[in-house]
Amino acid sequence: MRSNDAIAFLHDHSVFWSKLGFCYDPPRMDKIGKPIVFFENFDRFSKFHRDFADAGVKIHTSILFNGWIGVDRYDYELTDRVLDAVLKGNPDIFYIPRIKLNVPLDWGKQNPEDVFVYYNGPRAKEEIRSLVGTEKHDYLGYESANGYYTAGGWNDDRPNVGGLISNQSFSSKKWLSDAGIALQRLLDHLENGPYGNQLIAYHIAYGACGETCLWGRSSGKHGDYGINNRRAFFDWGMTRYGSIDAMSSAWSMPGLDRENCEPPSPERRQHSSSALRDFLRADDRMCIDHDLFMSDVNVNAIEHFGKLVKAHTGNKPVGCFYGYMLECFNASYSGWLGIERILNSKYVDFIAAPKSYRRCEAGESGGEIGPAQSINRRKLWMDELDNRTHIAHGVGREFPSSTMDETRTVMWREFAKNMAHGSGFWWMDLGGGWFDSPDIMQEIAKIEKTANDIRRTKGASISEILLVVDEETQYHQNMNHTFHQMLMQDYVREANLCGAPVDMYRLADLETLDMSQYRLIIFLNTFVIENRQWALIEDRIPTQATLLWNYAPAVLGPKLSLQNAREITGFTFQERSGARLPITPSADGLLHDTGEMNMPADSAVNFPLLEVLCPHDETPLARYLDGGIAVASRVNTGRRHIYSAMPLMKAEHVRKIAETSGCHMYAPLNCTVYADSRFIAVFPKVTIDDELRLKEPSRMIEVISGTRTETNEKIPLTMQPKSAGFYIR
Repeated sequence: MRSNDAIAFLHDHSVFWSKLGFCYDPPRMDKIGKPIVFFENFDRFSKFHRDFADAGVKIHTSILFNGWIGVDRYDYELTDRVLDAVLKGNPDIFYIPRIKLNVPLDWGKQNPEDVFVYYNGPRAKEEIRSLVGTEKHDYLGYESANGYYTAGGWNDDRPNVGGLISNQSFSSKKWLSDAGIALQRLLDHLENGPYGNQLIAYHIAYGACGETCLWGRSSGKHGDYGINNRRAFFDWGMTRYGSIDAMSSAWSMPGLDRENCEPPSPERRQHSSSALRDFLRADDRMCIDHDLFMSDVNVNAIEHFGKLVKAHTGNKPVGCFYGYMLECFNASYSGWLGIERILNSKYVDFIAAPKSYRRCEAGESGGEIGPAQSINRRKLWMDELDNRTHIAHGVGREFPSSTMDETRTVMWREFAKNMAHGSGFWWMDLGGGWFDSPDIMQEIAKIEKTANDIRRTKGASISEILLVVDEETQYHQNMNHTFHQMLMQDYVREANLCGAPVDMYRLADLETLDMSQYRLIIFLNTFVIENRQWALIEDRIPTQATLLWNYAPAVLGPKLSLQNAREITGFTFQERSGARLPITPSADGLLHDTGEMNMPADSAVNFPLLEVLCPHDETPLARYLDGGIAVASRVNTGRRHIYSAMPLMKAEHVRKIAETSGCHMYAPLNCTVYADSRFIAVFPKVTIDDELRLKEPSRMIEVISGTRTETNEKIPLTMQPKSAGFYIR
């Protein structure tokens, strides 16, 4: 299959992922020197793959062992067993190998200068070498008292806690070279083997869980203070600033040289802030630069391996995990913010990520972990549907479904989300048997048939609400879990429960995106807006659109400037002093009938609080109890602008603003709506007895139940909480 045809095939087909061949990474050997595999019953997993193929899923994937068992040592026995289990006798199946490129354990012994070191770890070469393979070697990149894996009868005998070092540094040239050789050897083995024509694409993986994730991110640990990474950071700074003097001045580090250069401390990169200037790193260029450096380092590695795959496979599609900016408050730590470079890369065709783990149970809206619609403008977003079914057991952080009805709702919701956003996806059997039920597989088959019907026609967005996010802001912001959860996770979930479909794009997209359909544009975390960029965007925004600004919009331009914020948004805001106070809608405000607006009571607010100043032509919409204005509106440059000082807004408030902005509301409040020009899907959080309101008369089929409706603009909508309705025109 030619490269362009393969990419189109990925766009138009869903995927199944299994735990077939799952083993230690880095590999650990059994008594006869073979990699330890957690599931030895390959026949069981072969059945799962056949079940999904029979249900209509023709692309399959799993982790494929790369054969790199030690320095200059390779063994492809496990690799071939996995391929046989999926593809032998199954010519109708295509396969995407997910290839992890982390180093074998003995590599660290030979290359201690290229080993990843945590902040409290050693700095000297021999001290690092002495820890490789010991209990102070963090094999996994996260803390786990149960070790790598405990399920299916397997119990790890090595707790993974208290590590001072981990595996390879992402900046290591030696790793890129050695892993590149291992990758090329594997590619030659695969492409020249019996299944070369069935390998439709390659998924490059490394780091914690293979997700291009820097070691220690999910455990709150910090690195990389290894020898060659510190030198690489210095070299990066020299390229940026041109001289030691300029770099030392920018980083406030007199006496800086290549041997004493260290990344900022964990406390400097992540701490509570009571002042906006500190919270937005206005005086800490080194922290900003280090995060920029990490994105460059990570993208460099992705492109290095992607280029090798392209060269050795005749340009087959390449993908990787990347871009977790919506989910992870410390996405900058892992170097996940180089999205523009990835989108411009000729060596990457698809970006993958798990679905969101925040509020993803039946009745909630779920969501993506990164800006999927933005990625889909130029590449393909592949959504990993890591959703536990009601028969699930074993590992998984996500909320389990308790009944088949809830499983059905979640599967249809995730399918609808990805169809509406133009994304690919894979069904993920993380536990090894999560879908092993005739009822579940019957539902999968129905979804796949529906997908085939929908994909015959190209879809177009029908959303009139746009969320705007910006990865650039996260370089300039202290890593703060509470703030991130409110603004980048819960705000999005609340907006999606307003009863209308919602689009999301990056701020950079607005320079070229057709925004004529939008009536409400919500700027979530756009704290960095320069006048030049805004000049490119502002004229493209329809005059009838309401602009909703949140927290500290345009306050960095790029230097901290409240005046810059006023010039772009029309509002002047300031920092509040004293303790957090409840927020209530103003009696004379737009939101007076929508209830309280408090941030969650159990949230420890450890970031600066703001309030808006209303000197003359602003209208207060919500106040703190002491009278300070939390939300206000005004007309600026011919448009209605609303400013909210809070990093969170509830669904009822988003809906009220959307209604007064002229947005069409398809379903009642507390319903998630995923839709495009081909279908409308509704997922209520509460009991509803209302109507589905179309913009024009249509005859619809509700495919889950098979019910046909009469031609009408209004369809009766009586639904229970956590249920699903999927209507095709």
